[in-house]
Amino acid sequence: MTNSGEYIRGFTDFIVLSILAKFDSYGYEMSKIIESVSDQSFQVTEAALYFALKRLMEDDKIVSYKEANKKGMSRRYYRITPDGIKALMDFRKDWIQIENTLSSLVGGKFEYYREDRS
Repeated sequence: MTNSGEYIRGFTDFIVLSILAKFDSYGYEMSKIIESVSDQSFQVTEAALYFALKRLMEDDKIVSYKEANKKGMSRRYYRITPDGIKALMDFRKDWIQIENTLSSLVGGKFEYYREDRS
């Protein structure tokens, strides 16, 4: 899928928060989760992912910490905070309306009646 990152750009923060609501993770793993769940249809660039992580940290929605992996190398993990959980829950309340509206607009399943301009 071309430009797949463009399709999910506005949702990257909430995708990251959704992953972190399940378990702490690191950047590369999150990008692999997105690819796997989308059957390789969606890819987030490293830059886009790390900008989202930085933005979420600045907004106190996630925190980071370092931990050694199995090979003893240090890896930066991210964890969702209570503010992040609240933001995710608020977004999920609105998600059904967002999804339905986008489906109608993009799918052309909407009706709109123009007033006569006479």
